[in-house]
Amino acid sequence: MERYFHKLRSIRLKFFAAIAAVALVFITVLSCLNLFFYDNYYMAKRQSSLTEIYDRVCQSYYSGNNERLFETLFRIENSDSVRLSILDAGAAMIYDSDAARNDNSPSFFSNWKTAQLVNSALRSADPHKLENGGVDFVVVQMNDLRENFLCLVGRLGDGYLVGRTPFAFMKQNSMFNSTFLLISGAATLLICLVLGAVLASHFTRPLIEMGEIAQSMAHLDFSKKYEGERVDEIGQLGQSLNLLSDHLREAIDGLRASNEQLEYEIEEKERIDAMRREFIVNVSHELKTPIALIQGYAEGLTAGVAESPEDRAFYCNTIAEEAGRMNTMVTQLLSLSKLELGREIIRCETVPLGDCLRTAVEKTAVLRAGHDLAVSCTGDAVVESDGRLIEQIVMNYMTNAIRYTPDGGRIALHAEQLPDGGAQITVFNEGEGVPEEELPLLWEKFYRTDKARSRASGGTGVGLSIVRASAALLHAVCDAQNVPDGIVFSLTLPKELPAQRKSQEK
Repeated sequence: MERYFHKLRSIRLKFFAAIAAVALVFITVLSCLNLFFYDNYYMAKRQSSLTEIYDRVCQSYYSGNNERLFETLFRIENSDSVRLSILDAGAAMIYDSDAARNDNSPSFFSNWKTAQLVNSALRSADPHKLENGGVDFVVVQMNDLRENFLCLVGRLGDGYLVGRTPFAFMKQNSMFNSTFLLISGAATLLICLVLGAVLASHFTRPLIEMGEIAQSMAHLDFSKKYEGERVDEIGQLGQSLNLLSDHLREAIDGLRASNEQLEYEIEEKERIDAMRREFIVNVSHELKTPIALIQGYAEGLTAGVAESPEDRAFYCNTIAEEAGRMNTMVTQLLSLSKLELGREIIRCETVPLGDCLRTAVEKTAVLRAGHDLAVSCTGDAVVESDGRLIEQIVMNYMTNAIRYTPDGGRIALHAEQLPDGGAQITVFNEGEGVPEEELPLLWEKFYRTDKARSRASGGTGVGLSIVRASAALLHAVCDAQNVPDGIVFSLTLPKELPAQRKSQEK
């Protein structure tokens, strides 16, 4: 995580460095231009300025108005920091700015150094350039003054005009310019650095935010969203990231749902395979004994072991009983398979539960014969359900109670309407209870608490499994509880079947 955010911060650093580098390059280039080209540029501009001064003096001179000429000379000297000298055809000085300032007489001239400077400039000028109103620029070095001068020499009538400006002034101006450029460059660089830091933070903040969002997406956390309001490319990238997050979340949710469904299907398949293997083992075990008995007695009859009519009748009755037991088991297993596979058709109707109990008592009368069992049937209730399946459940409860109630014992059937509109059926049989840890196992196929007694009583171990499967179809709850002197089996029915179940029936 830290390494990732370090990379994001480096983007900000690079952005800031790029802005700082551009500013530094700009200022460096500007400084180099000023350092290497400013003097030449200033010299060229100064020569152009002296040329313009020459043109102005010529216009005033040739106008023939001396007052206008002196006024022009005075204005130039004060505004352009240029000193002017006018010489006649013989190179004699007839006007000089310095002399005019010392004495208001334009013909006065007493500064021999100025005269030396002007004469040097006049001697250095190219005569060919002075022809036809041309000018020439010369540099005069005055060792006494330790200064160099830029001088303009031009024809003025029959004489000459010499304009001069010291290099010291130009150097001073260049130094001031360089100093100001250095100060302004440093200030500009500082401003650019501050601005670069602000811009870098402004432009990289959404990138860092999007980096955090991407990091969360990598950990399958799609709760973070880009909330910026930018409409540029960065904003479009953020919106695309949000869209990608939504699509990934939907895809992963779909994959999770598919995985859960697949896991459920695998578990269901494994459960069905286990049930199938268990079913095969149990059926094989349950059928092994009757088949062995049938085979043994049939072989005995074939071998003539049963010689008397009584023995033959016993052998035949045993074969018939075992075949009937197998037929009953197969019938119950087929019924249980239909219930577990949901192939049983449910018919919703108004079911009076009291009639179901009484019908079960009547149908099992033949099973109670010779056992001296006391049977009571009380209560009544009404539900909207499948009467056929309810009657089958009660019959299984009843036959189970008859099978495990000792001779002379008591069986009690009761139906009760519940406050929520549902109903409960209970079947009590007197006798030994079932160990508490074995109560949940009663509903498993082929489970018997006492296998020897169950076989002797004709049980197959499938009846209560049929009860549980039938109750599931009716959205009911079956239960078994130990009570004093016996055990109670119950069936709690809803007031009516759910709407989904009713629609499936239709």
